[in-house]
Amino acid sequence: MQTVFHRPWQSLAFGYCLLSISTLILAQDAPKALPVQNLAVGNTGDSDAKKGDLSATLLTQKEARTMRLSIPAPRGQIVDRNGIALAQNRVVNYLALNFPFMEKATPEKILAFAKGKIDAANRLLGKSWSLPDDRLLSHYEHRRWLPLVFSIEEGLNVEITDDQQKKLQPLLEDGLLLQPAYIRYYPKEDSACHIIGYTGKTRPLPLGPIADGDQLFEELEGREGLEVTFDSWLKGIPGEINLLFDRNGKLLSDEVLRRPSPGRTVVTTLDYNLQKYAENALKKVARNGGSMVIMDIRNGDILAMASNPGFNLNDFIPGIHSARWEELTSDPKKPTLARAFRGEYPPASTFKIITALGALESGKITASTSYNCGTAFLVGDRYFHNWNTKSDEGPMNVITAIKRSCNTWFYQAALEVGADPLTNMAMRMGFGERTGIPLKAEAKGNVPTNADHKILGGELANIAIGQGAVLVSPLQVCQAMAALGDGVNMPQPRLVKQVQTIGEMVVDAVEPSVRRQVNLDPAARDAVVKGMVAVVSGSGGTGRAAGIKKAQIAGKTGTAQWRIPTDQNLAWFTGFLPASQPVLAFAVVYEGRPGESVSGGAVAAPIVNEVFTNYFEGAPTDDPLVAAMKDIPQALAVDEGTMEGVPTQEESRPAEAAPPPPQEQRTLGGFFRRLFKRGN
Repeated sequence: MQTVFHRPWQSLAFGYCLLSISTLILAQDAPKALPVQNLAVGNTGDSDAKKGDLSATLLTQKEARTMRLSIPAPRGQIVDRNGIALAQNRVVNYLALNFPFMEKATPEKILAFAKGKIDAANRLLGKSWSLPDDRLLSHYEHRRWLPLVFSIEEGLNVEITDDQQKKLQPLLEDGLLLQPAYIRYYPKEDSACHIIGYTGKTRPLPLGPIADGDQLFEELEGREGLEVTFDSWLKGIPGEINLLFDRNGKLLSDEVLRRPSPGRTVVTTLDYNLQKYAENALKKVARNGGSMVIMDIRNGDILAMASNPGFNLNDFIPGIHSARWEELTSDPKKPTLARAFRGEYPPASTFKIITALGALESGKITASTSYNCGTAFLVGDRYFHNWNTKSDEGPMNVITAIKRSCNTWFYQAALEVGADPLTNMAMRMGFGERTGIPLKAEAKGNVPTNADHKILGGELANIAIGQGAVLVSPLQVCQAMAALGDGVNMPQPRLVKQVQTIGEMVVDAVEPSVRRQVNLDPAARDAVVKGMVAVVSGSGGTGRAAGIKKAQIAGKTGTAQWRIPTDQNLAWFTGFLPASQPVLAFAVVYEGRPGESVSGGAVAAPIVNEVFTNYFEGAPTDDPLVAAMKDIPQALAVDEGTMEGVPTQEESRPAEAAPPPPQEQRTLGGFFRRLFKRGN
């Protein structure tokens, strides 16, 4: 038996190609976003290498065989706004059989050779890898010129570690080899996992006779998140290598006809530091589940969009094991759910901002209109409760009603003006429709209207405090706060800034844009903002635990009934900062555990405090966000206005420092007593 080993994948040309591309694409210092003025169409990455056939001398050798194979391109990177890599590539090695040509080969000889080599590797590494007999025989018959990977577990290729490579050295060059390949790598592991997404194999390697264009190793494609949305940009252009073998399988010559051109770099609007601060706070506090979204009001840039719990994206590379997939999909906390933009929740008392704006713009109430904030209000034959069921809080205007999150004030205001001003304002502020970020399956939410069915008093009372059929995503709530912060324009939420080449040439860009003009009535907006300032800075405000030193926050708490059969509630805190000249909008939702008593002020507001305190204390002085807020007045005076028919109780004083969040209190009582009393 004549035995000749051939190693086209270790040829000088292919090795140089792989090394040069991997060195380029694996650079740790990813490019930063470039000015849009640099927008241009980059070249295709085709090299000027000769694409002709191999020399006539070699081609005239008797029974010589030539094949043209595809070299998959490295995928492009996904980075944050500052160039921090969130998705990149690395080169791995798999253990493969290197079949020799066998004179008068029989199935027994082929299998004896293959199994002998596999067994030797298994003994050395303590593994039990194997391939079916028919797979070994078919490969020898049709594809023996190419390596056959056998380091496989549960149908997935297994990377050979550096230590394993050292152990294998004596066995290599004699029927075994290490086959290099590119795989995806997520250096930040679970950070922004629901946004970045993951990849999977484009298709399995062929099993039959070799055809021109067959791949040297498996190619990846996007399956979820930005990986799939921007797949056409990220996948790059495959290279080509021409190989010539003699009849015995010996490699006579190789030529790289075209080097693989790496995919483009996708530059997101995310700020990794803000994203990580949000994720860390949620992991620490919202263990059952939660989300935080932060947006730049000036341009719609989504700086953070965190969902907890999450998962390690590297679990999906090169594919996910069935046991791990079962663990993720059966987890009751739903770690694969992108809560920030796919979750739909009742907005609770954060919706009182919408109710107030709609009521004020209707002209039927004014900033000084007063209603009594009692413990309950009768609608028809049913009492609707305030969250404070212990004491009557007296007359309030819209500012103090927002500060104290008084349910009974908003019941009365809603019944005074009717459903249309509220639901029209909700849709004007972006509820009930997707924001249009480039991620599939974004939640639409729901806003019931009179066009759907006649909204009667009881349903309207529920809508006024963000309960009932109203459903929103955290991203939608943040978007509404951005519109309120601006007062005139709602920015289009932007998640990707641009796409660029490795050479930092911009080939596509997403310009900041206005989604719509909201044109809020200045007097109505002013009254609502005063109430939101009082929530955090005023005496008795429900969200004082959100206050930070570096900027004044205008916010709104919310507590919602959510999963009634399991007695689970939601806590919200949303708003913007600085209050006087808003730059950042945010929204936080906290999912309570069964039986847990929660409130927006107690559990959601402190998350805001932690995230922004960490960010401003850790950011360099030249950070663009810090610089943007440098000269903005740090605090507005708390002004609770006047009330019609009530002696003036205007309060004007400097903002108070936020106290520590109150300790969680458990409340007792039956289901029906708890119903309709949420809202602070």
